[in-house]
Amino acid sequence: MIFNSLNMNLLPLKFTLFFFNGASFAIMPYLTIHMKDIGINDVDIALMYAILPFCVFIAPPVVGFFADKLGNYIRVLMMSIIGCAIFHTLLLAVPTNLHHVDYPQTSMTMEKNMVNLKWETCEEKTCTTIRNPEEKEKDPIPIYFEMNNCNLTCPKLPDLMLAQSFLGLEVTYESMVCGQIGLKHCKVWPGQRKMELVRVNTNVTGNDKCGSAEISFYTDSDPCITNELEDEELLGLKPDCHLKCEVKTNLVKKCGDSNSGNRLITNGVYFIFRMMATMALASCFILLDAQTIQMCAVEEKHGKKGAYGRQILYKTLAQAVISPLVGALMDYITAQQGQPNYVASFIIADIMFLMSFLCALKIDTDLELPINKDAMKGLRSILTNFEILLFLVMMFICGIMYGFVETFLFVFLKEDLHAPMYLLGLTITTGAVVSLPFLYYSDAIVKKVGYNFVIAAALVAYAIRYIGYSYINCAWYAFPFEAMEVFTFFSLQVGAAKFVAEHAPRGMLATLTGLQGGAHNGLGKGFGGLLGGFTIETTKSTHKAFRLFGFTCAGVSVLYISIQTVQAILRKVQPGPSRQGKGDGQESEEAQEKEETRKDIDEGDKLLAPDDAEMSMIVRARESPIGGTAAEIE
Repeated sequence: MIFNSLNMNLLPLKFTLFFFNGASFAIMPYLTIHMKDIGINDVDIALMYAILPFCVFIAPPVVGFFADKLGNYIRVLMMSIIGCAIFHTLLLAVPTNLHHVDYPQTSMTMEKNMVNLKWETCEEKTCTTIRNPEEKEKDPIPIYFEMNNCNLTCPKLPDLMLAQSFLGLEVTYESMVCGQIGLKHCKVWPGQRKMELVRVNTNVTGNDKCGSAEISFYTDSDPCITNELEDEELLGLKPDCHLKCEVKTNLVKKCGDSNSGNRLITNGVYFIFRMMATMALASCFILLDAQTIQMCAVEEKHGKKGAYGRQILYKTLAQAVISPLVGALMDYITAQQGQPNYVASFIIADIMFLMSFLCALKIDTDLELPINKDAMKGLRSILTNFEILLFLVMMFICGIMYGFVETFLFVFLKEDLHAPMYLLGLTITTGAVVSLPFLYYSDAIVKKVGYNFVIAAALVAYAIRYIGYSYINCAWYAFPFEAMEVFTFFSLQVGAAKFVAEHAPRGMLATLTGLQGGAHNGLGKGFGGLLGGFTIETTKSTHKAFRLFGFTCAGVSVLYISIQTVQAILRKVQPGPSRQGKGDGQESEEAQEKEETRKDIDEGDKLLAPDDAEMSMIVRARESPIGGTAAEIE
């Protein structure tokens, strides 16, 4: 029964959408984090996101224009998929420019819950003190200890170490210390003789001695559970245990820093590969959208099922499945190696790019595309239409909001709220899963409410999302706002496709799709990342940046709703001729063909009987579906 109701002509398209979107979301959410891990600083990241939009904005409309000229989207799509795989994989080959911080040599003794640090004075500084790991309105920064030449004495410790060695378990000083402090707040970096204290506050005494201090560690209240101070507990070793180590720690202010690479080479090589990869990726999205819109129109024209929303449902399904799996895999690899490793996500993406390429080979290339007799005339009609221009402006604004959240949400959750990788993947899954029921009925819903309502709803939802993010201090609280992607992204995607299908001039479907994609996913997304980076740098707070974007979006939504209200009133007061026949969908195409037939008949009337209006009426009567004879019309 399932296969009887399934449109088999669209099956290769569904698989192509699934595998390509899965490949995209295996790497796209982690690209900004990857940039920081290879040594690209925040300012350089912002500059790259300032330049990338202009490159990406050019590619989709140009690719769409040539696809319209060729009359075949699949050939161009397959070339773009190959470019996606190659250039994204090359990002792993970018030489790193890692930033090394030099901390003074320090000796640490730890007994029960008291820690004593003594460190050497830096050569260029007369006094070095303990830094404060706590910042206002932020969680405490992680505290690192690189441990060497340690000595831990505890009752029955030799017997325990002997038993573990017989079992083949690796015993290190950092693992024993973390075991006593508690694994919730203490993590071991395998193979690096390093331990990390997470969500730990400090109480420092004697910090004015310039070379020594006494510290107490206590748990920071977990905002996901409670914020009560009385719930904070002291951390330390068990009674009768004593630890002495030579350490390097970020608790002591640094003596200096150095880079282990070349900043210009790292930034230049990365930008070239990223630019080519992003242009290819944007072109693929545009071509897949145009292919999906036209295939759905052709199938519905032939009396078969072909709703656009039900096709992109498979894109959303891939987004829901692939992202958390990749995040969990990266968490596992990080736990084993002690540092982030992005190779697995890129390998998964390449495999899925290959699967999407193979599926694209099976897609029907006969789209019954209308012949584009004058491409430049069609382009002029797009650029001189106020309704289309307003639509592109709103896509640009929505793209700004989309670019900000796509660029900095994961950084915000990971660095400010200390979210694990699997949680980052689950945020994507949440938005996708909530959107699946909507997408199944999206065509009917968007047709009922209209694309203007969809855009307004997206802006209001963005405002609520951003203001909500600005007040959370627990990464898990982001999930209700991630569920609002059903309005900010998925419904907007369906509404934009509906607008393009109805308003694209004859033979310019891929071109208008490219302009819409370039405005939203290219110029808008990139400008959003740039504006967000400078906002965070100016306010020194991601929370405040989200708040500013939220209130700005609320103001824009009010303005857009006001414009649409005024236009609706003017249409009622001054009703104009109904607009039909300007799209590439089934109804509009048939209407356009009838209009062209009518024009040909009118020209024939003038040639046959230029002075006889009655003869023209007779010819029209013969073509009329109402019926009647020439004599009756006369």
